[in-house]
Amino acid sequence: MKENALYIQSGGPTSVINASAYGVIKACREFPNRIGKLYGVEHGTVGLIEGRLVDTSKLEEKDLELFPHTPSMIFGSCRYRIPDRTKDDSDYQKILEVLKRHHIHYIFYNGGNGTVRACKAMKDFLDSVSYDCRMIVIPKTVDNDISCIDHAPGFPSAARHVVINISELAHDLRTYDTGLITTVEVMGRNTGFLAASCILAAKDGNGPDLIYIPEVVFDPAKFVDDVRRVYEQKGKCFAVVAEGVKTAGGKYLFELDPGRHLENPQLNMGGVSPYLYRLLGENFGCKIRCMDLGLMQRCAVHDASKLDIREAIQAGREAVYAAVEGGDGTMISIQRISDEPYRIQFTQVSLEEVAKADATLPLHYLNEEKNYIRDEFLKYIEPLVGDLPVYARLKMTEPETGGKETCQYASLTR
Repeated sequence: MKENALYIQSGGPTSVINASAYGVIKACREFPNRIGKLYGVEHGTVGLIEGRLVDTSKLEEKDLELFPHTPSMIFGSCRYRIPDRTKDDSDYQKILEVLKRHHIHYIFYNGGNGTVRACKAMKDFLDSVSYDCRMIVIPKTVDNDISCIDHAPGFPSAARHVVINISELAHDLRTYDTGLITTVEVMGRNTGFLAASCILAAKDGNGPDLIYIPEVVFDPAKFVDDVRRVYEQKGKCFAVVAEGVKTAGGKYLFELDPGRHLENPQLNMGGVSPYLYRLLGENFGCKIRCMDLGLMQRCAVHDASKLDIREAIQAGREAVYAAVEGGDGTMISIQRISDEPYRIQFTQVSLEEVAKADATLPLHYLNEEKNYIRDEFLKYIEPLVGDLPVYARLKMTEPETGGKETCQYASLTR
C-alpha cells in the first residue's frame, strides 16, 4: 500500500543541504509502489505545525536538477523549539493531525544535533499514540558537531570556503611591508573543526600563525603574548579564532563587550572580532584588522566541495532506502574506512545514541601551546575539502644586497 512521505529542513543553512533534498526526492521516485507523494515542509517545524506542505511531484525537472547547486535551504527553516510534551503537547497534536490528514508514514528530517534531539522527542510522541511512522534523520552541519559520524554534509564545503578565504587573506596581508596584526573569526559554537581546517592553507605558506578553538579555554593575556611573540619575529601576525571560544569564567568573548547585553548568548553567536580589536589595540601600536567571515561560510555554494555535494545527495538517498527497508528512529551516518585512498560507507545510528553528546575536535590535534593544529589533522581534512586553488610564488632579489631574497606572492588560480 502506498504511503506518503515528508521532507523537512531544520536548523541553519549549509551549502549542500539542498543536495540532500535532491537525493530524497529522487530516491522516493524510485519506489512508486511504496511511496506515494513526497511533501516538502515550508519553514521547518513551524510549517509542519501549520500544515504548510509542498507537493514535490509538481516540481519541474529543470528546477529539481538545480537543487544540488542552490545555496541555503530551498524549503526554508525556523528556530522554533516544540515545548516538552509532558508540559504541553498541543504542538505534537497539531503535527499528528497534519500527518493523518496527508497519510504520511515516512518522515525525513534534515538537520543537526538539535534536530536529532527534536526528532527523538517527536518519535517518542508518535510511538506513545501508536502512530505508525518511520523517521530518519539526514545529518547536516557547518560546525561538524554531530556525534557518531566522521563528518556531516555541509562541513566540508564550509571548511573549503574558510581555507580559500584564509589563503587569499594571507596574500593580502603580505602586500605592504609594514607592521600588521590580523584576526579572522570563523564559525564554531562548540567545536574547532572549521578553525582547525585553516592548517590546510598553511601547506603552501598561506595559513595563519595562530589558531584558537572552543575546546580550549581562551586566556586573553596568553593570546596577547602569543601574538607579540609572532609579531616580534615576523613583523606581522595572522590569527584565526573560533566564535565559540570562552574564558576561564565560561564567558564568550562577545559577552565581554561592555556595549553588548544578551539574554541568550547561544542564540546570538558571533561578534568576537570587536573584543579582539579592543584587546589588541590596548597592547599594540601597529595597524590592526579584526574581521568575521560571516554567513558565507554556510551558504557559499560557488566554492562548495564536490565531494560534499556527492555525499549530501547520497545521504538523502540512503535515508529513503533505510526507511523503505524498515529503518526507523535512526540517523544516516558516514563512517570513514580509509584516508588514502579516501573511502567511506553509509550506516545508521539510533537517534538515542547520537543525542547523548555533541562531537568536539579531538585534543590530540592541538600543539602543546594549544594555539595551533598538528599536521596529522591534514589526513582528516584534505580529502573533504578537495583540490584548492594554486598560487604562484614570485622571488625578487635586491641587487644592492648581493641577491638577498625578498618574498612576494601573486595569486594564480587553476
